[in-house]
Amino acid sequence: MDLPVTIGVDGSEASLAAADWAAREALLRGRPLRVLHALPLMPHLLPSGSRPARPAGDLLHEVRHVLAVRHPQLPVRTDEVHDAVTSALVAAGEDAELLVLGARGSGGFADLRVGSTALHVAAWAGSPTVLLPANGPGTHPREQVVVGLDARRPAEAALLFAFQAARRYGLPLRVVHAGAGPAGAGEGHSGESVLLARVLEPWQAAHPEVAVIADTEDAAPGPVLVEASAKARLLVLGRRPADRAGHLGPVAHAVLHHADCPVTVVPEA
Repeated sequence: MDLPVTIGVDGSEASLAAADWAAREALLRGRPLRVLHALPLMPHLLPSGSRPARPAGDLLHEVRHVLAVRHPQLPVRTDEVHDAVTSALVAAGEDAELLVLGARGSGGFADLRVGSTALHVAAWAGSPTVLLPANGPGTHPREQVVVGLDARRPAEAALLFAFQAARRYGLPLRVVHAGAGPAGAGEGHSGESVLLARVLEPWQAAHPEVAVIADTEDAAPGPVLVEASAKARLLVLGRRPADRAGHLGPVAHAVLHHADCPVTVVPEA
């Protein structure tokens, strides 16, 4: 069965832009696109300002029409479900190759770059989850895929996702190992570089078509990865099982709130 790329939409500009990104990603992967809209279980109990501005059918019809015009060759399925948004999206991730969201939807505070729904889904979804920046990517050239890596505990699912993305996009992969500090390996910065090279050796052998940039930094990983995002088409982070209970950790939070490119959170088995 071809699992779809699934996009959650709520009618906001961010979610509609995310739908177009998800459509292009689905085409690259040769997968269908599922467009999902969650409806509140009892909308009449919501405050008037939180009620849907238009029927879900109208929204899904509009999204399908726009995608059909822009990507006529893409199979698109639309679904509406009556459930809490977070529950609906997490459930949808169980049957998706990739889950895509705008980092911030129509609710919440306008100055937040990442909303609570996006953070919850990224922390709980069983599939890789892409959050698209609320303000769109910056103007820098997008010349690489970036993955954040702890070379002492390499996140293999995230590495695999990053190598496959780099191959799919035809871009080099920059692997960033940051934050260990020069005393970590007992041999200073060069020891960290050797450690990273050893971790990457079998991956490079398995993916010879991907050019790899091994980058060891003594600085804190959050700021390093945010800076790297300025030239990245995609930034990839791993999420360990210990982080599953709704806690992404400070590095993931820093990256999700400040990255200048789409960020994928990949759960480890």
